[in-house]
Amino acid sequence: MTGAAVPKRIVFVTGSLGGGGAERQIAELANRFAARGCDVALATWTGPETPDAYALDPRVRRVRLNLAAPASRAGVFVFLWRCVNGLRDVFRRERPDVVVSFITMMNVLTILASRGLGLRVVVSERVHPELDATVTGVWHVLRALTYRFADVVVSQTRDAAAWIAARFPVRSVVIPNLLRELPSPGPGREPVVLAVGRLAHQKGFDVLLEAFARVAPQSSGWRAEILGEGPELESLRALRDSLGLASCVTFAGFVCDIEERMGRAALVVQPSRFEGFPNAVLEAMGMGAAVISSDCKAGPSDLITDGVDGYLVPVDDAGALAARIGELMRDAALRERLGAAAQRVRARFSATQIIPEWVAALEIERASHV
Repeated sequence: MTGAAVPKRIVFVTGSLGGGGAERQIAELANRFAARGCDVALATWTGPETPDAYALDPRVRRVRLNLAAPASRAGVFVFLWRCVNGLRDVFRRERPDVVVSFITMMNVLTILASRGLGLRVVVSERVHPELDATVTGVWHVLRALTYRFADVVVSQTRDAAAWIAARFPVRSVVIPNLLRELPSPGPGREPVVLAVGRLAHQKGFDVLLEAFARVAPQSSGWRAEILGEGPELESLRALRDSLGLASCVTFAGFVCDIEERMGRAALVVQPSRFEGFPNAVLEAMGMGAAVISSDCKAGPSDLITDGVDGYLVPVDDAGALAARIGELMRDAALRERLGAAAQRVRARFSATQIIPEWVAALEIERASHV
């Protein structure tokens, strides 16, 4: 590391390192700053029963609070108390200059745990906060009470940052997702419509199934593949079967070779009802796929220029989605043109572009390269 006299100490905090876009991003940042020469630890409330989906640099100290998820409503308060105290112990032991937390609940707990310790605290919203149904009444109140004590709140889009700035007396900044290093796309594409994400209402995979049912009868040889895990798996399977798609739609669960599948798929579709900043869209574009996304809040329109490097369709509109899927199924040249233009995200969201923005938020001395 050059350009800094003493490496800074950073603790990253999130719920777990199970599969997910926020988890991938925080692991990527921890690795990048460790490679930069910073002293880095990454803490989660989970224990070894939740395996890490993303590899960490050997220089990143992995800290697990080993707290079991509460089994009852009353147990939630005990869990939260233990989590705050556990994080406080970590901060005292690690003595970081900066703490970086992802996701609303962990952000609140991190701010509470850091009070009085003289730490710089940077927290990040990973879904548009106006639309995040996981932030219930009590967490709305706790966020309003605690965010004023953060040094910076990072959002992934301009719209989300404006929402934060309008409600909390805190510095609100925009830092889009970092595109991790990806291999080059393969030479050929398979007749596959690929979708990636947590199997939850937010992601809109029911809309994709409805749309695919409209085009499948005229699209012999094409199939759809949905990657991910989540609470709606059984209901989505039932919908698939009721639409007569059992022979051409598969649910593959969590996979580790997502980028390779994106590099082979002719189409990648992201039909979300809302987003933070969709990693699946970013990575699919980086792999040169023709991408169709819903034009939801927030993120897809920050990535895609409609008709130039992908397509945007209205949220919850299976008919519009089916029309775009059918158009791209029929036109290989159009798919190739969109996919070639999409690969420009490799430069727009590279580490060279994004890491300096995090450096500024964390107030770490600039190094020559990450």
